[in-house]
Amino acid sequence: MKKITVIGIALTLLILALLPLRKQQDNDPEKNLTRVTFRMNWKLTAPHAVYLLGKDLGFYEEEGIDLDILEGNGSVTTGQLVSNKSDTFGLADAAALIPIMAKGLPIKAVAMVTPTSALAVIARQDSGVRTLKDLEGKKIAVTAGDSITQIWPAVVAANNLNKSRIQLVYVDAAAKIPTTLEGRTDALMGAAGDQSFILRDKGVPVVDLIFADYGVNVLNLGIFVHEDLIKENPDLIRRFLRATKKSHEALKPNYTKALRLLIDIKKEIKPDLLKKQADSYYSRMKSPNSPGAGMLYNVPRDWEMTVEIMKKYRNLEGDINAEDFYTNDFLPRVGGAR
Repeated sequence: MKKITVIGIALTLLILALLPLRKQQDNDPEKNLTRVTFRMNWKLTAPHAVYLLGKDLGFYEEEGIDLDILEGNGSVTTGQLVSNKSDTFGLADAAALIPIMAKGLPIKAVAMVTPTSALAVIARQDSGVRTLKDLEGKKIAVTAGDSITQIWPAVVAANNLNKSRIQLVYVDAAAKIPTTLEGRTDALMGAAGDQSFILRDKGVPVVDLIFADYGVNVLNLGIFVHEDLIKENPDLIRRFLRATKKSHEALKPNYTKALRLLIDIKKEIKPDLLKKQADSYYSRMKSPNSPGAGMLYNVPRDWEMTVEIMKKYRNLEGDINAEDFYTNDFLPRVGGAR
């Protein structure tokens, strides 16, 4: 009898010892997580550090999301991968996607990350260029058919430039920097905070003539989803955006950590150059039309302006309404632009 009692006590103690483990297993954060792919617009660089931070801090797991951050190969490709449901979410240039969205690509922006464009003419300081007007009589390296070249006529018109006195030198995208470094052109069309820092890093001081500062702004990076996801799983979008908003809110106190997470993956990136690019990129998260708008909010006027420019200068045809391309329905309400 005593033997049975001893065995019973031993079993009871074993069960009690295992209960914490059982509870821990039941609460395992890796259980019941929804796997989500988030395709970037390009190879991992400064704009993507914030998402690595959010994942590292556990914000996406807290929302029941197993986030897989994937490198991209251009915004149009990212949009297409979201449209064919290869990826759940995509970070992409809205201005690049609007023409194909207008033709029926079934995606929509559920958040706008950088409503202020970095599109610019980046001029060698020794060329004497200080304003857009100074470009008359100069040579600019450009790439035929890219989005910035197609926006250029709007800049010319808005600033009364004499386009016949500005020589556009057409080269491959990869050749714009070498061409300007070697002095074969006085400037290039690109992105402030990107090519400009590369040129400075090579010992060539430059002046950034940002189109948004000269009255021509088009939307930059937003977060896009398939229209079917909006209908079938709106809760996933809300959870993803809550985690994304927390990631951006946590960026300032964790800035060095965010950049280090990126460098740990892309070891070839120069830390000082990355910081300069990051400082420039994250300074453009306010809308030029509504500076007080909440984080990630799609400002209607920003979309209207972008569509107006693209209708006029990128040959968008038909009855195109800006509000068809975005929604704010899934953004966190607290602290948002309402």
